[in-house]
Amino acid sequence: MTSPEEKNYAEIERLEGLLAKLRALNETTTPRETEAIREIGLEIALAVREVGAMLINVGWEQSYATNEMRSARPQ
Repeated sequence: MTSPEEKNYAEIERLEGLLAKLRALNETTTPRETEAIREIGLEIALAVREVGAMLINVGWEQSYATNEMRSARPQ
């Protein structure tokens, strides 16, 4: 099973591919295509934010574990 981070990275890559495909059309962009590009950009931003939040949580957990180990050591 893949981790949440791997799922988000895969989703970001998928969305970036869709965005590149839409931009590569390079024809007259319809309002619908413009809206699709905006939606994809928003989804990418949300996925990136989720990955960032996960990384912050991991950092806090590691920091907490380190502090717990230090306080548990006899002085």
